[in-house]
Amino acid sequence: MARFFFDSGDRDLVLQDEIGVECAGIEEVRRAGFEGLVDLTRDALKSVDGQQLFVEVRDENGDKILRLSLSLQIRSLR
Repeated sequence: MARFFFDSGDRDLVLQDEIGVECAGIEEVRRAGFEGLVDLTRDALKSVDGQQLFVEVRDENGDKILRLSLSLQIRSLR
């Protein structure tokens, strides 16, 4: 299994993963990235229009291979 690093943050702060997680393949990386984004959302998302969160995945060589992001947009319909 290869080790992948899951950096996360918002437009103001980026937290770099120094430890990483071993994953069997890209599907497991996607699943772990999605779960990380959900956890980050629970911990960090505030009711602020324009809030953006992301998880960016690097491989063992430091190459970025995947980015998952979430954006909160509030729009009045009236």
